[in-house]
Amino acid sequence: MSVHLGLHWNLFLGIARKRTGGAAPSKRRGPLLLLPGLLISAYGAFVLMDRDFPTYLFLRSEFVFLDYGEPIWSFYLDYISLMGLWVFLAHCLSKGLRKPGGGN
Repeated sequence: MSVHLGLHWNLFLGIARKRTGGAAPSKRRGPLLLLPGLLISAYGAFVLMDRDFPTYLFLRSEFVFLDYGEPIWSFYLDYISLMGLWVFLAHCLSKGLRKPGGGN
């Protein structure tokens, strides 16, 4: 679901730009908005390995063991950043594939 959201992220950016009365994308604003995306993605990649998600993704374990003593804010922060990782990766991939002359 996060990958699908990342593929359509430009639609959400356009809606946000229209509602806030923002101008067209600028060369200065792009790198400033890239930094939070990179930070969220880096933490999401850490969570991916720290919580051992590849074991569950590749069906090496049948059960997901949750720590019920963990604070709820920590759980949600981890999972939202993990979603952010996949949104960021899908958005960057789709952006790279849309570049003119990128498929030659």
